[in-house]
Amino acid sequence: MNFDGKLVLDRTCPEVWDFLLDVERFAACVPGVQHFKKLDEHTFQGTIGAAVGPISGAFNFCASILESRPPHEMLARLEGTDSATKSKLEGKIALTLTEPAPGQTELAYNATVGIQGRLAILGDMILRATATLMLEQFFVRLRAELEGKSGKT
Repeated sequence: MNFDGKLVLDRTCPEVWDFLLDVERFAACVPGVQHFKKLDEHTFQGTIGAAVGPISGAFNFCASILESRPPHEMLARLEGTDSATKSKLEGKIALTLTEPAPGQTELAYNATVGIQGRLAILGDMILRATATLMLEQFFVRLRAELEGKSGKT
């Protein structure tokens, strides 16, 4: 599955960049996060609970920053296993931050996510709908955290 989009925030690129690397603030925006821990400057692990169709469980994951050019570009990788179905998730996400106007940041993202195992049997449509909903919730929370208000994604 591929996901891409853009979000304009009323904060500078360095402010958004710092937020993305702040484990506690970032994790607070991720729907279903149960645990999130920074292992080193480039590696994080955690657990996210989610329901996909009739199946619910928790993904234990490890995320790594593969490349970065602060405060403008980041390439990260995510690998995880669902506790209930033992399904495996792998993904890569590229983030690009640009400043379209003074004091604003456009956060562009492109993610490729693959799921193998029992969850994959549910089909692309159910998985995509769940992931899209989680992304929307994340961006609403991100905007509220950074700008102190809620808004559209």
